[in-house]
This record gives sequence, structure tokens and C-alpha cells, in this order.
Amino acid sequence: MKITDVQLREIRAQLPLAFSGGTYSLDSRSALICRISTDTGITAEVVAGNEFSYPDYLKDLVRGPFRDLLLGQDPLRTEHHWRAMLRHDKAYIDRESLMVAIAVVDTALWDLRGRILGQPLWKMLGGFRQRVPLIGIGGYYETSRDAAGIRDEIAFYRRSGLAGIKFKVGALALDEDIERVRIAREAAGPAFAIVVDSNMAWRPDDAERFARAIAPYDPAWLEEPVHPRNVTRGLRQVRHKTGVRVGAGQSEASVFDAYELLAQESVDVLNVTYNRGGGISGWIKLAGAASFVDVSMAQVGEPHISMHLMAGIANGTYVECYPDPKRDPLWAELYLDRPQPVDGFLTVPDRPGLGLTLDTDVVERYAVEAWS
Repeated sequence: MKITDVQLREIRAQLPLAFSGGTYSLDSRSALICRISTDTGITAEVVAGNEFSYPDYLKDLVRGPFRDLLLGQDPLRTEHHWRAMLRHDKAYIDRESLMVAIAVVDTALWDLRGRILGQPLWKMLGGFRQRVPLIGIGGYYETSRDAAGIRDEIAFYRRSGLAGIKFKVGALALDEDIERVRIAREAAGPAFAIVVDSNMAWRPDDAERFARAIAPYDPAWLEEPVHPRNVTRGLRQVRHKTGVRVGAGQSEASVFDAYELLAQESVDVLNVTYNRGGGISGWIKLAGAASFVDVSMAQVGEPHISMHLMAGIANGTYVECYPDPKRDPLWAELYLDRPQPVDGFLTVPDRPGLGLTLDTDVVERYAVEAWS
């Protein structure tokens, strides 16, 4: 069996309002679809990426050198192909875009592998469990700035069958955000998970103060509490001085930068995205390294992929989604057969590869370019 083509296209959804976290605001949601074809007719078509936009350099990598190195190759040699793409990692390049380009192709290769072998991705990654807990990313200031909004959102998440919330903080004064976390815990009750996420908002001393203040509200972890210029030192300070579990990794530019958080003992939860981690192949290597030092793994959003990652490994945490379709219409609309949460858990499909079927009409509606 040989690869006969690699194609790419971008899709984008304009959101009806802006959504703001601690240090950012967004009003659109973009993704890439990678299609890899073979001479047997078996084809993978995978949505990957959760970015604001994609530079031409990234897309040109997939359509040019990555396509060239894959044509005529055995699709099952995923590690060989990952290493070949990684050879483009050189000085003075846009490493983050390179990692996302590798991830888009690598994820499609893993889906193709599953389709060829007749196995779901989560089993190929280890098959640790089939039911995984699902939490919703929310607490945005537009919808949950005050007590009424927070209570309404958590009630909606509970009705939707979710196990918890990733709650945004970092844009207000510390005391105001501390009070918002208190209200969230009061509304959620003791059994509902609350991950508190500042998106790298604070100096280490402020992050330490915030962590101490929210400790009584039992956060699952405090995510990205310190500014980028203080990452390893600041995370260690918060982690060791407060006893609150600390997570980080999604803003690191590559799989290698994310590994440094492990090496420097800076995190309890390595929340690295598979796209900046260089795809499934890079992410699963980090998960293995993390397991040896009792660090848990997380993955931001993209539940169609995250559910397989969290099910495959023993040190996974939660699958994360955007339950509000206004925030992520792609997850809400793209798949004809996506699983639904029941009592806080998703049952990961047993179908080959990612096990999901794209709605081609929805793809065409959100497409911003043709296949090429």
C-alpha cells in the first residue's frame, strides 16, 4: 500500500461575539483538514488545529515538502514519517508553525493507520479506558462575569452532562477573580471539577497569592498562572509554595519546549496541545515521559482527538470541549456521529481511526479555500 496524495484546506467559522479569557479575545475559530489518499482507496480526512489563522508558510509546508516526502511511501510507517518531517526543524524558522504543520499530517497518518488496521486510535495508543470524563471550557467574561452568569453557565454544563468546567480568570483584579471562583464552586457543588485558567496573566507573586486564595475551593489545577517570561521559575514557585496543582504547556511553541516543563519540575499537569506538540506522535512521547514522573496529561479542546488521547494513556485527565456552539460551531456541527456525554463521561467510538464521519455540507459551508 502506498500514499498517492496529500491535500489540505482551511475552514473558518466567524463567531457571533468575542470570547475573552485572561489575556486574549477571539471572534473566529479556524481549523485545517488534511486528506491523505492511498492506492487501495482507503483515505483519511482529519480536522486538526485550533488557531486564529494559519500562515502561508505552514500550509506551504504541507502542500510542498511534506507531500513530496510522503508520496509513494507506506502509510503505516508513522514514526519514520514524523522523523522525516521533523528534519525541517532548523534555526531561524517559525517553529510553532512547523509543529502545527507536522501535527496536521501526523494526525491524518494516525487516522489512516487505524482505518487500514481496523482499530480505533485510542486502542492503538494503549487502550487504557474507553470512558473518559468531559469538561467544558467556559467562564468567559462576556457570559460569566457576574454571579448570575456564572450560576447559569454551570447549570447549563451540568444539564449538558459534563463533569466540570475550565474557568477563565486573569483579566480582573485578583480579588474579583477570586470571588468569581468562589461563586463557581458554590454553584457547582463539591463533585464538579473546576480547572482555573488565567492564560499566563500574572507575575509569580500574584499567581502565588491567587493560588493560596482559591485553594479552599478545591481547583483540579491552576492552569498557566504566570507570565511567559516567568514560566519555569514562576510555575515552580506557585507549585511548591501553595500546594495547588499547576498545569501548563499549551502555549509552548514545540514538543521540545513542553518537555522542559517536565525537566524543570514545573508542572503537575502537562497541558500541551497535540498540534504544537508535533501531532499524535509527539504528544504520546511527552505522555510517556510524564508518566515516569507522576505528571498528568491534558489537551486543550478538540475533543474529537482529545478523547482518544485521554483514553489511550493511564495518566490522562479530562477531555475538554466548548459546549456553547457559539464558541465552537465546528465541534457542534462538523460530525454526523460524535458521542454525547452521559453522567460526565464520553464513550470513545470503537470505529477505526478517529471513528467520526464529517458532514461534507458543513465542511463546504465553512471552507475558505479549495482542496490543494
